[in-house]
Amino acid sequence: MSTIKDVARIAGVSVGTVSNFLNGRENVKEEKVLLIKQAMETLDYRPNYMAQNLKSQKSRVIGILFPSLDEPYNDIYQGLTEYLDMKNFITVLKLTHNNIVLENQFLDQLVNIGALGIIMVSNDAANIEKYKKIEKKGVSLVFVERKVGQGSFSNVLFENKDLVYDITARLLEKDAEAEIKVLLGKQEFSNEKDCAEGYLAARESGNEDIEVIKEINREAVFDHIYRSIMSFIPRPQHIIVSSIEFAEICVEVCNILKADICIHALAGEKWYMTDIQKNMVQYGRNAILMGKQAGEKMNEMLSHRNLPERNTIYINSKENYSSPEIGINLETEKKLRILTYRCDASEALKKLAASFKKQCGIEIEFHELGYTKLRERLKKEFAVQSQEYDIYMFDLPWMGSVLSNNVFADLTKEVKEDNLLKRYPKTITKAFYKYDRGIHIFPIIATTQILLYRKDIFTNQDIKSQFMNMYGYELSPPGTWSNFNTIAEFFDRSVNPKSPFRYGTAASALEPIGLINEFLPRQWAFHGKIADRWGKVVIDSEENVKALENLVTTFEHIPEGTEGYFWDEIFEMLLKGEIPMAQGFASHYQPGKYSVEGNTYEKYIEAVPLPGHRPMLGGWALGINKFSDHIKECYEFIKWNLNDKTAILNMRLCGCVPTTTVFQDDTLKLSYPWLNMVNEKVEMGSLREEIMDSERRVINTELVDEAISRGIKKAVLKKETPVEALSKIRKEISQLISGK
Repeated sequence: MSTIKDVARIAGVSVGTVSNFLNGRENVKEEKVLLIKQAMETLDYRPNYMAQNLKSQKSRVIGILFPSLDEPYNDIYQGLTEYLDMKNFITVLKLTHNNIVLENQFLDQLVNIGALGIIMVSNDAANIEKYKKIEKKGVSLVFVERKVGQGSFSNVLFENKDLVYDITARLLEKDAEAEIKVLLGKQEFSNEKDCAEGYLAARESGNEDIEVIKEINREAVFDHIYRSIMSFIPRPQHIIVSSIEFAEICVEVCNILKADICIHALAGEKWYMTDIQKNMVQYGRNAILMGKQAGEKMNEMLSHRNLPERNTIYINSKENYSSPEIGINLETEKKLRILTYRCDASEALKKLAASFKKQCGIEIEFHELGYTKLRERLKKEFAVQSQEYDIYMFDLPWMGSVLSNNVFADLTKEVKEDNLLKRYPKTITKAFYKYDRGIHIFPIIATTQILLYRKDIFTNQDIKSQFMNMYGYELSPPGTWSNFNTIAEFFDRSVNPKSPFRYGTAASALEPIGLINEFLPRQWAFHGKIADRWGKVVIDSEENVKALENLVTTFEHIPEGTEGYFWDEIFEMLLKGEIPMAQGFASHYQPGKYSVEGNTYEKYIEAVPLPGHRPMLGGWALGINKFSDHIKECYEFIKWNLNDKTAILNMRLCGCVPTTTVFQDDTLKLSYPWLNMVNEKVEMGSLREEIMDSERRVINTELVDEAISRGIKKAVLKKETPVEALSKIRKEISQLISGK
């Protein structure tokens, strides 16, 4: 078996140089890196990272000890690995099945293989001495779900007491004399004890309602629960349980005994599966967030060994979302017609419309068009005040001209009565209702431009070393458009033959929408404007020339054909590993669409703010035709889609209804890395500049967009220089202003 010394000998370098390369240090010259790689390939050498860990005491192994992978532990584990994988830790999972003997055995194993830290659910809170000895050996411990209270240990816990209190209080509010039983696990476990305390806080005389199940074997648990439910006299209306395992057994026993009892279960992220089990209500807990917090706490402890004290982090529960109610009662079936843009969001609306029809008998018929054809059709519909469609879908840049047609019903009274706008974050309502005098529209998509990049590539030590040697500074996600082009050049194989990619990025030259969204963020970043404060057209200024020159450079490093792509296709290239980075509107990033073959890179894709930090705000809205005979039904359909539960389902179907609930859901954040950012950055998002004509009236934004995009396209295709293109654009916009 080859050794590091053999690699050094064949490469003609020192052992220390090979070691530095293997440990990811950037001070190894590129020519030596090439020699080391060639030697490793010749010898078929593979580093023994475990041996390196034990020798150097720089282990990257984190042990995870869970009782099982049943809910919520599967979700906690998902959150943990999501965080730890991106920090380049190696995780080792062991399942203890709540057995103290297995826990002690696995703890010894993890210590012996050189684990740097252990994240665990304790089966024995009294095992303090064992835990202290492990910490003295330099192994950091973080406890999740069950608190280990003695000593200076870190704990990440659910707010079970508050959750059970809320469940009980709601039941008693409906019926103060309700028959309730509570089935909990061993009270030595803090999570189970918290549940008991929560119930007694809501019902002080409820000690006799609590049944403790000490068994850990599933069949023994089944036997205990079966005997308990048989013995309950009178039979309870509700049973509160501390786990999905107990809940599933309770449902099974109730089916066998033909007992009509509602089971209330503390769950993980699967609150939306409430309706799958008859007579079971699941109460979601932020288990993925617990895993991330535990991973973050472990990383913090390892990074700062001299932290003065440990602490306990409590994770709040999810809100229990009720099913949406429909405020109409129809005697006959009705049909609503919607004119929409053909996209993922309208497809999600269409899928959910089937459920809406089941609930109220109203059929929703969708007429979907492409972007340009939709705009043309809307103009025709508005011109004749047509009744063909009940609801219209339109793009945010069309807002001003669309509202000026006065074709949408004003729902101010209904919206205020239902407090409907409270379902949106303030950033969304502030952005969408800028031009609305009243409430005529309802945001159905809200998004902003972001930069997505391959984190695994940007943190690869070999690639970082190449970049440093070529440009003299460290590779990182670009914060400026100039740096964006430098990185695009670096990853363009025609410039850098060592690049793992053929092209450095991708961009859209669709007229006008693609080019406008490529150019304006650059224009804003370079402090350019279309017209100055006195109305003079200055789009051919030095700042705008620099912005367009930057865009022209970007187009030098994109694949042929992508000029006609939309952001869906651009992000698809990123997901499939064809390019290292891309910018576009966040809502177009839908990794679920490309997961059939299992060879996509979504786990390695990170979202950061757009270079220049001046993104465009994007979005779509629905408006109800005021000439429709079904205004009330249309409003109920829109309100139903804005319900928290429906909005979550919409997002899972690749839609993007911008409610507060969607932005805050930790399960969704795993699939959509931009969710955290969009709500925060929408307020930073910019709308198109308003240009006034000679009569001080706002010129149709779309006419300005068309003029700009025509000129930009000639520049990016190098048919004209940026100076020539912008000069012609200035003349066209000046004509729009003068009306000539």
